[in-house]
Amino acid sequence: MAPSAIEVTPQQQSGVAPADTSNVGVPPGLKLIPSEKLDPRGDEEIAVWLQTRHPVTSDKNVWAYWHTGYANMPPWVQRNVINWVRRLGPDWTVHLLDRVDGSETNVSHFVDDSFFPECFKNNTMDGPTVGPHSGDLVRLPLLWLYGGVWIDAGSFLFRHVDDICWKKIEDPESPYEMAGFVIEMRPGVEIMLNGFIATKRSNPFIKRWMEIFKELWNGVTNVHGFHKHPLLRHLPMLCPPTDKLNLPPQGLNVVMEQFTDYMSQIMSFERLRKLIDPSDGFNGPEYYSNKMFLCSALQETFYFQRVTEWSGTRQFNLLTTKRKGDGVIKDENWHAAENFVHDALANTATMKLSHGPPGALDSFLADLWDSEEHHSKDNEDGTFAAYLRYGSVHFDQTREMVPIKMGWPEEEVLEAGVLEPKK
Repeated sequence: MAPSAIEVTPQQQSGVAPADTSNVGVPPGLKLIPSEKLDPRGDEEIAVWLQTRHPVTSDKNVWAYWHTGYANMPPWVQRNVINWVRRLGPDWTVHLLDRVDGSETNVSHFVDDSFFPECFKNNTMDGPTVGPHSGDLVRLPLLWLYGGVWIDAGSFLFRHVDDICWKKIEDPESPYEMAGFVIEMRPGVEIMLNGFIATKRSNPFIKRWMEIFKELWNGVTNVHGFHKHPLLRHLPMLCPPTDKLNLPPQGLNVVMEQFTDYMSQIMSFERLRKLIDPSDGFNGPEYYSNKMFLCSALQETFYFQRVTEWSGTRQFNLLTTKRKGDGVIKDENWHAAENFVHDALANTATMKLSHGPPGALDSFLADLWDSEEHHSKDNEDGTFAAYLRYGSVHFDQTREMVPIKMGWPEEEVLEAGVLEPKK
């Protein structure tokens, strides 16, 4: 979208903090952030700023992507990114990129075409997941070239990225070079997700991960059949354990081949973390075990889903509960909503909401908030949703984030070149 066409919707002007915050107490495990640490600009000014290209001056970048541009993001997603800017303050630059012709924030201003497969360069990607998989293709080149933190736009941020992991990555006494969240995607096997990735530029793992994922797209226009690709076919299908993840009894309503294809960037990570390259000595198992700061995704990004059996409808009902105002009754549902929000604000780093894989669950909170009738429900005055928004900007956690110690994987290690199929 060209700069002259920037518009701000009424929802963008609603702000984050309530006008009167005198009755907003600080729950256990939290402290109030001094106002001088926050970006003081209003929503409208930040929204315009997000649609302007900014120079990369350091590794302190937060990267996000929306295929059709800021103006086409649902209002709740716009508010997510505005809140990141406000929370992170002046030391970090949030870059929200897109693929809109003429846009100042088109990814082409940051990444050369040579990093992308033909279907991305020619806009011939097809299927129902063009947006998400375009984002997959974009995130690794950005981190390789510039460093920083990738955050999926559908994420609330409850903790400063410095305190999530960046201080560890910057510390010369620390072994950590990358950070992310892991979840059990096969029984007994923790796998790092790609919705939050932190690293400095020129990271050797990111470079190889990027090369593997790009190779999957050679000569194709969608992810169908990626689990059969010569670089991935030796890996077992993803099969999330229903009981350990607190999924509903029926599990994910999706064919696991399709689910594995949808998560093909994570499968590319899996190939690399179990690979030793004899040609240059790169050791994926050693890197994964010793140089990645990895925390539990169930705790740090999927708390909301875990405690509600991944029900978007249940999450929606809790967050639309009135927290204060005339006629509020502090019944069982009210206390459930309060506990839900307080625990998230104090004990989880992010809240990742997604739309897919399409049909995998009965309901997604992202889909409910996307609908026009619910465009303001994530920030409706007096609700627990508005309180969650307020807390995500104004409260700081007092807990320490402790990584999971990832030992040497017990699975088979592949000795091969990064782009060499298993024989």
